Amino acid sequence: MKYRALQMAFIAGLLALAPVAAAATPNCTIDHARYVLRDAPDYSVGFHFIGDYETLISDLALFVRSGKSDRTFWFFFDQGSGRYIYLHSTTDVLAPGWQPPDPDGGPRPLGQMHYMAADADLSFSLVLPQSGQLAPTYILLPDLPEVMWYRVRDPQESVPLAFFQLSDCEG
Repeated sequence: MKYRALQMAFIAGLLALAPVAAAATPNCTIDHARYVLRDAPDYSVGFHFIGDYETLISDLALFVRSGKSDRTFWFFFDQGSGRYIYLHSTTDVLAPGWQPPDPDGGPRPLGQMHYMAADADLSFSLVLPQSGQLAPTYILLPDLPEVMWYRVRDPQESVPLAFFQLSDCEG
């Protein structure tokens, strides 16, 4: 019974904060949105327009920035016939001459993980991110703690499982 009460209090706290975040940036597009991890503000997420590539299904790359190690990790989007949106790790999309890896392989430094986006009411969207779309209020990367602990080295990073919350709209 205690667990259920704590769970309900946690959800109520998220819902109480959601309208504040949404009101702060009402017309923010996803390609300008920046997010901060609620339980570890040293970690942030954002998007970068990479343009159209025949082998990619989104014109955006997602980055995870670690303030602890001052490193940035890059991912591109993928979506199969199921409901999940995936992020495949890639090399630095800002590096001169960057090209997406071969769809059947290529460098994937951190493997893959799931991507979930939610609005202020915590309703999840299954829409693949594209530039120009309105930014979701929350992003959840449920595999991020394992990816950062088991695949990142020098140093290994410990990241809590929490929502990234929309914090500002750049540009």
